[in-house]
Amino acid sequence: MAGPPRLLWSAGAELGEGPLWDEDAGAIWWLDIEGRRLHRADEAGGARRSWEMPGRIGCLALTTDPRGRLLPGLESGLHLFAPEAGPEGLEALARPAPWPAGCRPNDGKVDARGRLWFGTMETGGREGGGALHRLDPDGTCRLVEDGWTIPNGPALSLDGARLFWTDSHRRCVFAFDLGADGEARNRRVFLRFSEDAPGVPDGMAMDAEGCLWIAHNGGGRLTRHAADGRLLEAVPLPARAVSSCAFGGPGLATLFVTTARQGAGPGEAEVAGALFAVPTATRGLPPGRLRLDRWNDRQEARRCGAG
Repeated sequence: MAGPPRLLWSAGAELGEGPLWDEDAGAIWWLDIEGRRLHRADEAGGARRSWEMPGRIGCLALTTDPRGRLLPGLESGLHLFAPEAGPEGLEALARPAPWPAGCRPNDGKVDARGRLWFGTMETGGREGGGALHRLDPDGTCRLVEDGWTIPNGPALSLDGARLFWTDSHRRCVFAFDLGADGEARNRRVFLRFSEDAPGVPDGMAMDAEGCLWIAHNGGGRLTRHAADGRLLEAVPLPARAVSSCAFGGPGLATLFVTTARQGAGPGEAEVAGALFAVPTATRGLPPGRLRLDRWNDRQEARRCGAG
C-alpha cells in the first residue's frame, strides 16, 4: 500500500511535530517544539526556510486570513503570524484556560466549520496536567475536557461526526461524538495499545477512505486502521521517534512524517529529527482553515469603539 519512506530534510529537530500541507504555497510546514522553530519546505524538501519563535511552538493551523497569516500555538498562547514579517509578524489572538505555568499547546486540527481543536500539556508532562480545547471563529477558547497528560494528533472522521484524540501517556486513542453545536461528547476508547506494543500513539491523520494513520513514537512506524479499529497496514520508518504525519503534495497522496531527536535510537544521527515523505496508495484530506471573520469583526468593533 505505502511506498518506502524518503528522507526530505535532515534538520536535527529536537522534537519535530505538526506537519501541515499548504496547497496555496505548495509547501509543507512543520515544527521543532523544543528547538522553537517553524520550518517550511516544498514537496521535494527544497526551498527550505526556518523561523525562530519566541517560545516553544506546539501547534500550527492555516487560516482564512487574506494576508496569508498562520496560527502558531506558543507557550504564551495562540497567535497570528505573518511569515514574511518575521518576528514582528506575531499578533496575540487567544490564551485558553486553564493555562498553568509551564503550559504549552500540543497538536491541533481545524474542522470543516473553521474551528481549531487543540491540546495543552505541561512541559514536564505531569500526569493529568493537560487539557483539550476548542478555538471558535470569534476568537473564544472553550475547554473541552481536562485531566489529560499528553494530548496528541486530533483527527476528524470523513463526515465530521467523530473526533479522535490520543493521550500518549495512556497509550490510547479516544473517540468523541461531535455535535452540530460544536460540543464533543461521549468519550470512549477507540484503540488501546498494550505496554509491550512498540512505541506510544502520537500524531494522526485521516485518509479519504476513512482510515486513521497513527505515528508511533518510540516504535519507528506508522500504522493504518479501519473505521472499526482493525490494523490494516504498518509502515516502518528509519527513525525510532516518529511523532506525527499529514497528507500533502500533488493529489494529497504523500504522507509527510516528522521525527525527533528526543528518544532517538543509536546510529540515527542523520534521520532523528528529520522530515520524511511516504507515498501512499490512498489519498488524504485537505487541512481545514481557521475562520477569522467573526474575530476580525470583533477587532474592528473594538477599534471603532476606541475611536
